[in-house]
Amino acid sequence: MSVKSTTQMTKAELLEVITDKNPVIGELNSKIDELESMAIKSTSKPLDADTSRLISSLNSRIKNLEEKVG
Repeated sequence: MSVKSTTQMTKAELLEVITDKNPVIGELNSKIDELESMAIKSTSKPLDADTSRLISSLNSRIKNLEEKVG
């Protein structure tokens, strides 16, 4: 059986395809809801350049101290 494009289908054929696809759509929507509930909400704010440089500098110092101690 050849596959018809949706523009060549009758109304009954289109309704049948939609009915066949509804369970898949429902399952995918359920998975999306599940993944969205698992997502971590980000509360971080963008930093200005000075703050970013300060944090980078402190991270570098911490790394150096960890290497000296460890």
